[in-house]
Amino acid sequence: MFQTLKTALIILAGVLPLSLATAGEFTTFKNDHGIDLFFDYTGEVLSNVSGGDHTGTGYNGLASFGVEADLGQALGWQRLTLRLSGMDLHGSGIGSRVGDMLGVSNIEGYGSVRLYESWVEKSFADESLSLRVGLLLADVEFSTLDTAGLFLNSTFGWPEFISMNTVNTGPAFYIPALGLRLLWEPSEAWYGQVGVFDGDTFDSPAGDDTVNRHGLHLELGNGQGIFGMVEIGYRHNQADDADRLPGTYKLGGWWHSGEFDDFRGGASHDGIQGVYASGEQMIYREYGDQGLNLFVRVGFAPKDRSEVDYSFQAGVSYVGLIPGRDIDIATLGLSHAHISDDLPGRTTETVVEAAYEYVMSDDFTIQPSVQWVGDPGATGELDDALVLGLRVNLSF
Repeated sequence: MFQTLKTALIILAGVLPLSLATAGEFTTFKNDHGIDLFFDYTGEVLSNVSGGDHTGTGYNGLASFGVEADLGQALGWQRLTLRLSGMDLHGSGIGSRVGDMLGVSNIEGYGSVRLYESWVEKSFADESLSLRVGLLLADVEFSTLDTAGLFLNSTFGWPEFISMNTVNTGPAFYIPALGLRLLWEPSEAWYGQVGVFDGDTFDSPAGDDTVNRHGLHLELGNGQGIFGMVEIGYRHNQADDADRLPGTYKLGGWWHSGEFDDFRGGASHDGIQGVYASGEQMIYREYGDQGLNLFVRVGFAPKDRSEVDYSFQAGVSYVGLIPGRDIDIATLGLSHAHISDDLPGRTTETVVEAAYEYVMSDDFTIQPSVQWVGDPGATGELDDALVLGLRVNLSF
């Protein structure tokens, strides 16, 4: 265990200066014409110090870059926004060492340079209605938990009650899908949105993520089906001068039109679907954004064709917990995924993660993390795993 920790620290010592030097060559360019160039880098060292399939240490790196332009300001095309982006995913993670299914890192994936989230968005009338078309990520806008955004484990982002039940995880990190999203905000409090996406972002029923390795293999049809989501939400007390504490509540559903096997051996099913609900609420405020927030999310899917028939995430987040560190964030989260009873021999997987974001500057943060993974892989065959991590975020 101590040798593994030593290895992790040695890797971090070498990687952090390199990351700073590399990222320091880039700057954000913003001008009066509404054009924003961006470059962000995230690097992390993760170490499975006990349990799981086997111990070991790995590094994940994610560079994202691109341009976002207000075409009304730049070209006079009113209420039109353009985004073009790419990403470079690299490193060697520890997912295989842990042997889990929920994902101890939310930036681990097939290493390559690829076209990423790229779209055009048109706002209408009083801007309460907008249509976005292009290469989209459902996990950016649907079933999100802003309060849980600090965690490293994937379960607190794109939930397994969707990702493990649809085709090749659905339109989420790290491969976007051709699609469209319609958003309606009739008031500051209420919103509703619907999204329709390509049913297989990998373009590979076998799950080979190298087929679309550069994000340029854009294929529709061929039995891939369609993936869709719908969500309504209520946001209250969001204004900076609101007297009461803010909160956000969501109710949504998802579906895929493809063909799915019946776990009981019956005829295959035409489609799969699920529902979810979430809530985020500040319950104590010191000043401004400082204070204690709670979050919870739960999702369900039919057990006769869904590997994860239900799961939930819950936790707390405190902004400014340590005196003198008013914008640092401390978080503690729990996730539990239940495998369908129609899959004999499978159990459940549980994750507990504690993380802290140390804000060095507006553009530089450091995040230590500790994760406990109970029954990795939900097979009853692996010992519980303990994973230590340290992540660095750089934005320019």
